[in-house]
Amino acid sequence: MAVARKGHSKPAAMGESRRRQRKGDGDEGTRERILKAATRVFAQHSFRAASTRMIAAEAGVDHPLIHYYFGSKEKLFEAVTERIYRETMEIMPAWLHDLSRMRPVEGLSLFIDRFLDYYFDHPEAQQIIFVNMAQIGQLEEIPGYRYILMHIEGLRSMLEGMAPLPGRREEAESFVYCFHILADSFLGAKSAHAQILGMDPDGEAYRQWVKDTLLAVFTPLLEELFS
Repeated sequence: MAVARKGHSKPAAMGESRRRQRKGDGDEGTRERILKAATRVFAQHSFRAASTRMIAAEAGVDHPLIHYYFGSKEKLFEAVTERIYRETMEIMPAWLHDLSRMRPVEGLSLFIDRFLDYYFDHPEAQQIIFVNMAQIGQLEEIPGYRYILMHIEGLRSMLEGMAPLPGRREEAESFVYCFHILADSFLGAKSAHAQILGMDPDGEAYRQWVKDTLLAVFTPLLEELFS
């Protein structure tokens, strides 16, 4: 009889472990797991298309825990976009380090390398922006959208700071805006672009293609701005 009880202890323990995981494994651990799962879901589905049940399934937690920790889908989206914004703002100064000492074209090349290094390691940021851009302006009631706009504005301001062009603000703003939009497309929809090109979206060949294309498009414009 003792052997029989011992034989059943492992499945029982595993079942209890799964129940604890579904119910939550502590405030910070569960909240963080939900936040990471939501980031992955929102990177693949727009705010309107994503559901809290999808996020709960991705996180491996019971659905009510989403509302327990975040209150609503809107507040969860805000938490995701706020984290992306703050993490990106923290890393942006490193992208500009020493660029002012270089010739503009050399600085642009190094900036693109640093920019791509970060976003290939953190693809969700650009993906969330890209899949939700069409809805910006229609869903102002969603608090998290302001962080998407702040993220775009932060990058725009940073790029302008990289190469101030007194007296040519309109040209500089156009350069920055076009760079941002094209980079958003290449990174936010990289699976689609890579498929058309016959490349692995996470591979070195696609990364190099993105860099080469950005340089080909923006090097002549940058040289004209500095002429």
